[in-house]
Amino acid sequence: MKFLHSTEITTILSLFASLCATQFVNDGSPMFHCKGVTFYSESVRKSAETAHNAYFGSINGYPMEISSEIITGPPPHKLFPMVRDVDVYSGGAVSYYFLFIDGNGQQRGVGYSIEVGYQLCDAY
Repeated sequence: MKFLHSTEITTILSLFASLCATQFVNDGSPMFHCKGVTFYSESVRKSAETAHNAYFGSINGYPMEISSEIITGPPPHKLFPMVRDVDVYSGGAVSYYFLFIDGNGQQRGVGYSIEVGYQLCDAY
């Protein structure tokens, strides 16, 4: 029996996690609007849950703990990539949009990267 290498296992887990996070991309009601891109409630909720429960460790550095004045709620705050209809969690693409979650796993907004930090998107 041939054993899988740790990189192959990590790839399989990341693909599973990203599928879970993006399966509700356009379900629910519009929640955030960022520069012409709309993020829907089910996608935001599922992504927050996936990022909060990522017990197997980070993949490509995500979810990433951050310290930012724009995020409310109890620490530690985490950043999770969010791109509508694009799988960024398994690697390859660089994310521009991010979901911010607090220490309780509650979503605290979607934002995008700017030259020095992050800017929150408009909430519906």
